[in-house]
Amino acid sequence: MSNTNTKPAELDAVDEALVAPELEAQLPETETEVPVVAPKKKCAACRIFSAILSAICVAIIFLPIKIMKGYSATSTSLLKAIKDLFGKGSTLKLFGALPSYSVANDTVSLLTGIIFYVFLLAIVLTIILGIINIFTGKVGLLRFTAYCAGFGFSAYAICTYGVTTYSGAKGVLDLVCLGVAGFATIMYIVLASVKVGKKAFGNIVQFLFTAVFSAAVILTLVKYNADFANGVKALKIAKLTLKIVGFTVFGFVSTNLLVASIRLQAKKGLTFDLIRYILQILFGAIVCYLAIASKAKGKTFLLLAIVATAISIVQLIICCAQKGGKKKAPVVIEEPEEETIEYTVEEYAEAVTYDGGPVDGVEVAEEVTPTFTTEDVAPLPVQPAGYDFYNTKSFDAFIATLDNDERAQFTELFILKFKGVMPEIPDYVVGGDNKEFFRKIFIYLGQYRDRIPDNLLAKIYQFAIKF
Repeated sequence: MSNTNTKPAELDAVDEALVAPELEAQLPETETEVPVVAPKKKCAACRIFSAILSAICVAIIFLPIKIMKGYSATSTSLLKAIKDLFGKGSTLKLFGALPSYSVANDTVSLLTGIIFYVFLLAIVLTIILGIINIFTGKVGLLRFTAYCAGFGFSAYAICTYGVTTYSGAKGVLDLVCLGVAGFATIMYIVLASVKVGKKAFGNIVQFLFTAVFSAAVILTLVKYNADFANGVKALKIAKLTLKIVGFTVFGFVSTNLLVASIRLQAKKGLTFDLIRYILQILFGAIVCYLAIASKAKGKTFLLLAIVATAISIVQLIICCAQKGGKKKAPVVIEEPEEETIEYTVEEYAEAVTYDGGPVDGVEVAEEVTPTFTTEDVAPLPVQPAGYDFYNTKSFDAFIATLDNDERAQFTELFILKFKGVMPEIPDYVVGGDNKEFFRKIFIYLGQYRDRIPDNLLAKIYQFAIKF
């Protein structure tokens, strides 16, 4: 009879009492993948550029730069300016504590004093972080160092030009600070682009547009301050002064530019950018209205306001396109089909009692009358061979532990295989290495437990635990 099982095989659990701890230790273990944490990037170029930034900031302390005193700029070294500021006991105090060159009751000069201390803080941070990164060589630390230097020097250079222009004089450009700001900003943009990868181009374009928007709006405040004031008056809103409107516009522009510079190294956050661009359009429209309401003679004020608004609209369109392109088709995960494992059970002959009579396909021989009866012949005793008989009389330590009945049972089951083949269990080699044989018996015991007598199974277990 041939039986084919097309259903997945369900192996019965091995009796815990029959499985030795030594055998369990030999069972194959499932390999567990350990996640590998990539080390933080370090490079020699980071050390070199960190040293360059630190050296530049140290040199700035001794080189002549533009120092703002009120609305005028004087050329002197930063070290001398600090000595004069703290040494002579300046009567002007910033927030009632820090000595300042600014005028206490003047808003623009107050901002100048704040930016001066931001500039000093940026220099100190750049020097300290640069020295640390000379020893660590980390890309992220170099990026932050370049950001600090670029932000501090850019803010001070813009402040110098803006305040001198606001006073009505010719705008003063600090070329030294502007050069350092450009060098550090370019370094920061490159490092941020490396971090974000493919999104770098879009981030850089949006940052440049934001910078142009900020420059256009700030110019309307500092260069066309009188027209800006006339536009505020034309609104005829109680308690709405130039100071309030100017601070609101300047505060938004400064904060927006700061956020845009940080967004250079970000991969996500398009929704937040969308809100920023809508606010830019709103502030651009307000400046446009002030330019029209002021009835300025020149068209430059209105042109700057239109440019700022138009750029904001372009940024909004680009951001919407980026959000639309970000949507991807849903990923369909196909469930793996269950594999059907076929097990073929080899057929074996089963003894059937013959009740007499003819059998199909078998010719009946003529009956021969014996000259003697079975009673005349004494039955021969069945004596199983000794353990040294099997496998060309090889000595086998396990078979030696069995008695005659157990040896006969073991021979029929695993050597002669009278009761059927056990394909999962290796052939038993008399006198050979049978560790795998004993291990597999207990793995597939659920399939063949009914074939193995209890006394023989106990002997197999006692021998197996010695491995």
